[in-house]
Amino acid sequence: MTTSAIDLVAMNSFYGTAVREEEVKLRQLPIPRILLRIRSGAAIRGALFERAIRRVASEYDVLFSAYNPCDCGVPAIHLLDLSCDEELQTRFAPRPRGFQGLFHRVAPVRAIYLWLAHRISSPSGRDLFSGEDVPLANSRWVASVIERKHHVKCPVLYPPVPSGFADAPFESRNDDFACIGRISEEKRLEQVFEILARVRARGYQVRLRMIGGFGTNKYERKLQALARSLPWVILEGSVSEQRKQEILKSCRYGIHGAEGEGFGIAVAEMVKAGCITFAPAEGGPADILDHDALLYRGDDDAVEKIYALLSRPALQASLLEHLRQQAEKFSAERFMRDLRTIVDKFLARSNLPASAATAGDGADHALQPVT
Repeated sequence: MTTSAIDLVAMNSFYGTAVREEEVKLRQLPIPRILLRIRSGAAIRGALFERAIRRVASEYDVLFSAYNPCDCGVPAIHLLDLSCDEELQTRFAPRPRGFQGLFHRVAPVRAIYLWLAHRISSPSGRDLFSGEDVPLANSRWVASVIERKHHVKCPVLYPPVPSGFADAPFESRNDDFACIGRISEEKRLEQVFEILARVRARGYQVRLRMIGGFGTNKYERKLQALARSLPWVILEGSVSEQRKQEILKSCRYGIHGAEGEGFGIAVAEMVKAGCITFAPAEGGPADILDHDALLYRGDDDAVEKIYALLSRPALQASLLEHLRQQAEKFSAERFMRDLRTIVDKFLARSNLPASAATAGDGADHALQPVT
């Protein structure tokens, strides 16, 4: 169930998947068209969406919210990140700039806006953290933050990265660092440039290959100009899944700059492509890398740890084997198995047959995603 149309062809192309139209039954819930055309107003759209969900919730055995808590009026499964909580979002996520960020930056305006969304939602009165619902986190770090705030057990369901660990020999790759993601301020891309510039100053002529589409806002133009002033930075732009894998498998290393990120799917992609990857210690990527030699606390620490790796071939071999084992945590097979187990337990608690969640084509409507 969603509020807008889904282009499966485009989604399959972007994610490297092969979902067929006959495998998905789309139910588009009505909200005013004007709210679909503006980038701001997510809380209002969410409020209207929740009202619409509650009118049809009884038609399904399982409701699964793929993005944060959804007041369905009945117990449900909710996949969370830190944007589910205003206080946590303020603490860990930077606010958007420009007009889009007005509701975030001005506290009284933000309070009125959220109050209005709450009134529009007309909540059912259920406490989604009472224990009847199942909150899921996408990393141990997110789970720990939510558990401390809401005093509720929050199991972890790691997102899937479908490909296997790349078999491209490390020796045949270039001394390049890959960096994947949206071109936005919270990714700390200027700091990534600075870190690698300092590594280069120590005699290692590494390059940076940036994968991500540049738009036209002020920050993106500024970063693009900065990147083009550095001949060792290669702007790959927005690429297909196939091209992305080709680039990653030609790089020995990866680097991520965002701090306090819930999971960091880009980090998992680089790891599974066989890149020895560095990321900040604060956030979900620590789950993915799980090794102090790869997790940095500040730019100085990042420079020292990258330099240590580049100068020690034995450490490179050891970390590659470590990351090969880590990559198994993020397989599609493990994701499906863990998700089915979660749904089976939820159904058992709801006195519904577990077979509804794990059966084949005969289990129509058994697991309905709420996106």
